[in-house]
Amino acid sequence: MKKIVFLDIDGTLVDFNAKMPESAKKALYLAKEKGCYIALCTGRTITNIYPWLLEFPFDGIVASAGAYITCGNETIFHNVLKKDKLNLLANQLMEHHASYMFQGVCGRYIDEVNKLKMQNYLISLGFDNIDEMNSITLCERPYEMEQIESGMYFGADKDIMFMQEAIDPYFKITGSSFGQDHIYSGEITCKGIDKATGMQKLMTYMDIPRDSCIAFGDGPNDVEMLQYAHTGVAMGNADDSLKKLADMVTDHISEDGLYNGFRNLGLL
Repeated sequence: MKKIVFLDIDGTLVDFNAKMPESAKKALYLAKEKGCYIALCTGRTITNIYPWLLEFPFDGIVASAGAYITCGNETIFHNVLKKDKLNLLANQLMEHHASYMFQGVCGRYIDEVNKLKMQNYLISLGFDNIDEMNSITLCERPYEMEQIESGMYFGADKDIMFMQEAIDPYFKITGSSFGQDHIYSGEITCKGIDKATGMQKLMTYMDIPRDSCIAFGDGPNDVEMLQYAHTGVAMGNADDSLKKLADMVTDHISEDGLYNGFRNLGLL
């Protein structure tokens, strides 16, 4: 039975300096040649995936943490967040001094005040490459833009657990997978939709059984993905909590972690 391998992007396939290890690229092509299906499974929107990464012939893409799914040239699932809910959420995020943006298939949106706050916060965390902020569309009311699938925020004055209890249960908050602050920064999705539900939809569409599924991840939003996969693999740079629930732990992304994981699972 052919295997399908789901890959998170940031911290798994690509490091936080937007670099993909040569060994990871080699692993993808060797596994593909051997007959494996290769799919992305990311919190990024489809329009925010690195264009150079999409040059690889992925068999499927689960984007926006399960809200947008493609197989080949077909969009097989798309969930859009309700505008009235987003409006209330934006007010709650501001009450807790968090900088935020919303994103979807048409783009990523932020207002001027939040852009400045987000840039300063990322710099305080040690990120010196924030050029990606320039690709976010400035607008007065980000929550009113069309086809919003998810959001993210940084630097709230309360932790993830408090924020989850404070906001509308329509939403789910997960610790940020971008950087090391998983406590006061988070990713916002629709409750009931996550990477695991996205994997299931794609595999059903492709008629692939769950026991043929392998997943690699490193961050808080990869929990459901690794739990759902028949074999869940945590990167060596993953959170300790993710490593504990994984079936296997491979090496750090900078130490050929993806390649070594593929090799140890017989995918090469």
